[in-house]
Amino acid sequence: MGKRLTDSYHGWNIEVDCGRNPGKFCSFDVTDPDGNSHHVPMGGDSVDRALERAREMIDLESSFMRDS
Repeated sequence: MGKRLTDSYHGWNIEVDCGRNPGKFCSFDVTDPDGNSHHVPMGGDSVDRALERAREMIDLESSFMRDS
């Protein structure tokens, strides 16, 4: 069974799953406060790296929202 992690960051939900592709990259889903979700199939080679990338993606998306 793969590793799974659920976290929250700046009001967004993050779900990391390393069980979908055993021996491969962990995937993650991020869901914004409005309920819009994004799936990233190659999120990182570990749970920690996928979580870090999810947070980077949230920071980037938040920056785009502030600038528009």
